[in-house]
Amino acid sequence: MNLPPRVFYSLTEISARWGCPAADVAGWAAADYLSLVTSIAAVFCGKLPVAGIVAVSAADMMRMFRRHGPSEEECRVFRIRLSGSTEWQYITDPPDGVPIKLTDLLLMADEVHRFEDDRGLLRRPALSPGASPRYDWDAVNIMLFKRINDRGLPATQGELISEVQEWFAQNSPTGDIPEESTTRKKIAPIWRALREKD
Repeated sequence: MNLPPRVFYSLTEISARWGCPAADVAGWAAADYLSLVTSIAAVFCGKLPVAGIVAVSAADMMRMFRRHGPSEEECRVFRIRLSGSTEWQYITDPPDGVPIKLTDLLLMADEVHRFEDDRGLLRRPALSPGASPRYDWDAVNIMLFKRINDRGLPATQGELISEVQEWFAQNSPTGDIPEESTTRKKIAPIWRALREKD
């Protein structure tokens, strides 16, 4: 079972991923290249109750991203933007806004990937742990054990490679078979180990 794609990245992760300071990412967000989001408990913007994931203005939080001198560890935001909206809503309750720490800031994964694609940034492959290999070499090994147990080795390594290629042609769900050179690299150590005693 494959997991769904990632939804968020933390600001710290993006700084490490792109090899730049968090202040740069905040600057790009302040210039509307990216959006910073966070999760908030229920607040009111006038009569509108708001809770959950909202955009926050990087320009309102620049004191956490000073390039010279110490930065604030947290700041309060007084405006938020709902998902899918272009309008900022001003928080009226609580009247002193919402406290935000650097570790509260997130970026949406889709937006990160779009930003990377637009700028030709090399992003890490989004493979989940244990992603399936392109070819089922484990199943080939089982076929080889059974074949060698039942009928022994063929006369030549080339014949064994041909049998493996034929197995892939018959059993691959996509019809893809590996290059013969790839199969040779996988089979050669097995062939040598079994032929050493001859």
